[in-house]
Amino acid sequence: MLENRPTENNWDSSGRSHFFIFIALLSIVAVFFYVAAGRRANSYFGSLGEFASGSSWTAALVVRESISPLSSVGVGPLDEYGGLDVNDPPPLEPEQNEEADPRMGSENEPQENEIELKEELPQWFEHTVQKGETLSTISSQYSISIEEIARANELKDPHRLNEGQLLLIPTSSQNVFSVLEEVRRRREERENRLKEAEPVRTEEYIIKEGDSLWSVANTYNLDINTIFGCNELKNPHLLKPGMKLRIPNQDGIFYKVKKGDTLEGIAKRFGIYQETILSANAMSDSSSLVVGMEIFLPRAKPPVSLDKGGPSGSVRSFRWPVSGRINSGFGWRRDPLSGRRNLHTGIDIKAPIGRTVRAAASGRVVHAGWMGGYGRTVVIDHGNGYTTLYAHCSALLVKRGQRVSSGDAVGRVGSSGRTTGPHLHFEIRSNGSSVNPLKLLR
Repeated sequence: MLENRPTENNWDSSGRSHFFIFIALLSIVAVFFYVAAGRRANSYFGSLGEFASGSSWTAALVVRESISPLSSVGVGPLDEYGGLDVNDPPPLEPEQNEEADPRMGSENEPQENEIELKEELPQWFEHTVQKGETLSTISSQYSISIEEIARANELKDPHRLNEGQLLLIPTSSQNVFSVLEEVRRRREERENRLKEAEPVRTEEYIIKEGDSLWSVANTYNLDINTIFGCNELKNPHLLKPGMKLRIPNQDGIFYKVKKGDTLEGIAKRFGIYQETILSANAMSDSSSLVVGMEIFLPRAKPPVSLDKGGPSGSVRSFRWPVSGRINSGFGWRRDPLSGRRNLHTGIDIKAPIGRTVRAAASGRVVHAGWMGGYGRTVVIDHGNGYTTLYAHCSALLVKRGQRVSSGDAVGRVGSSGRTTGPHLHFEIRSNGSSVNPLKLLR
């Protein structure tokens, strides 16, 4: 029994030492993991700072809400699990206070580089002379002297104004010279346009059933005088089917050069420029003129042979087509739009828009429609070579081919076409030649 005790004591001592060794090893391992965990945590939070400062990494962090560095580095709100919601928008920048910006001034205070715009007053007013107006009445209207208006517009006779004439009225005495320069510039520009002309070209037109001189002129947008002046027509109102007409590409007439003719003389006789004739006929100078040659005269009208007698046969006289004053009579005048001296082939009767226009005599409507510068126009054939023309209408009340009696309504006064205001342009023609209507109206 006594021999076994030492053995038990030895075992107890050995087991106790093993236990302490095990505890020591656990402590060492615990310290090791504690130190390693601390270093890992420092490394982790350092990378978290990089993420918050703009890194493209994304991660779901499980942290405590009490960690203050999260808010200091600008990280967004935590999700319900304590992680960062990377889909949340970045925090908004604080709004700038506009009033705090020293570069901005008050609303009414102009900035340093701001351009201040000022309205520039006109140097002149455009005034179209009306019926009965004088330079004295115009002077009173604009509060500027007659002498200054006359000087600015270079009026040779200040006491004679034409209806429709355009005047430039200076806004002050200091602008008279500027207005004079503008008047001269416009005149030169207008003259240069009148000196130009396209080379003449012609085409052939074959008369069809129902054609008239008026309808052909309207088809090509030409003046009826052009068709009449470019063709040898004994009676322009008797156009037979199959007849051939020469149609130019512009208004004007053909002229055969006679012995003694000069370019200057021809131009002066027809009221056109020499340069216009040269341009239209592709001529270098006046030496190209040869007796017997045919030349084209742009914008010229055929010579007018006036019939001083009244109509023969059943038509003895014509009634007035509309009541009103005569604005412009028959004969040569200065055109209110072009400023050139031109033949006025009828009379202009001033009347308000819409007033009824009536047939001057019985006959048949040979044209009812648009006719170039005449605007809406009616032409009536009265037989015996006589026709009447009613131009610038606002409305037409008849149709081509219709028979009308004297006094029937054919249209209404207007200002269509080339005109300066509402009126009726009325013409009477005898065998194609213009007749002064005042000699035949009753």
